[in-house]
Amino acid sequence: MPRGEHPLEVTAESDGGVAVVVVRGSLYADHADELRDVFARLLADGNHNFVVDLTDVWVVDGAGLAVLVGLFKRVRIGPGDVRLCGLQTWVTVVFAMTRLNLVFQVFENRAAALASFRTAVAG
Repeated sequence: MPRGEHPLEVTAESDGGVAVVVVRGSLYADHADELRDVFARLLADGNHNFVVDLTDVWVVDGAGLAVLVGLFKRVRIGPGDVRLCGLQTWVTVVFAMTRLNLVFQVFENRAAALASFRTAVAG
């Protein structure tokens, strides 16, 4: 699959105090800065908890992973957390190969990831 075939689209919204970032397309080095900029803006706006929905991401490279790890490191030094959801087969394989599946909490879907924040607050 050529890199330019699936351009990156990123949308962000808030759901109960959690920034939900929906990523669509290929998360390659060519697009890493775009996603990093979205995360930086959300952090500057005071967001601490993130759900990153990767349901429509079919491929990710090291630069894409680095952006996700960078967000994780930024929020984990404070009161926040990052939860991922919707990982497709090949993205799951990449996370397992890099052992990032042991770092990030990964949920099947956005509803489950959001519910995990509510459970953490209630518990």
